[in-house]
Amino acid sequence: MQRYFIDEVLQINETYTDLNIDTHHIFNVMRMSVGDKFEIVDKEKYVFIALIENKAPFTLKIIEQLKTSQSNVEVTVFTPFLKGDKLDFMLQKCTELGASRFIFYNGQRSIVKLDDKKKEKRKTRYEKIVKEASEQSKRIEIPPIIFENNLKQIDFKLYDAVYIAYENLSGNVSKKFIDQLHIDNQKIAIIFGPEGGLTEDEVNSHKEFTTVQLGSRILRAETAPLYMLSIIDSFYN
Repeated sequence: MQRYFIDEVLQINETYTDLNIDTHHIFNVMRMSVGDKFEIVDKEKYVFIALIENKAPFTLKIIEQLKTSQSNVEVTVFTPFLKGDKLDFMLQKCTELGASRFIFYNGQRSIVKLDDKKKEKRKTRYEKIVKEASEQSKRIEIPPIIFENNLKQIDFKLYDAVYIAYENLSGNVSKKFIDQLHIDNQKIAIIFGPEGGLTEDEVNSHKEFTTVQLGSRILRAETAPLYMLSIIDSFYN
């Protein structure tokens, strides 16, 4: 059953008219009609089943509340801007895999540099991508998109654990990502570099960072987050 989000509080057995919801998608993409049902998540993160009672004006009735469950682990993905549409794919799949929020930063080796106007355009597009991915994957909240300047200016004390993917680890000590996870860590940050990688200055910029390896291969900037989120999901769930 298709799911939609709405920025209002809903009540069971109540009827609503002209809510701010994607009626174009409901009628023209999903081809729904009067009498059809869909899932709707309100601003309090409650999930309901709605019945379409009228097309114009758009009217629906809340007929059932669904039980929901949510992971206790919050994972924030820190990523620089990437070339082309790589981020579109990464945002979509990371949302499906459970990312709690996305924070973009300017890496020292970032190829893509955006001014404020371009950032706003990107943010609008990215928010649309994560919203649609959240609906498709039956989430109860949409991950926010946040822009920061650089890693040095971010307060990582807010997290129980901060893992930074770095391919230039030296020594014989195992730093595999899965070996560093701990069940008590509920607020996790994972950090990735741009196409040119992270600098030593960035890697050493915070004492909270735990550098980790992502297997024996070098992963693309847009692939590494998916690898880490998959491991986190498997470990905690």
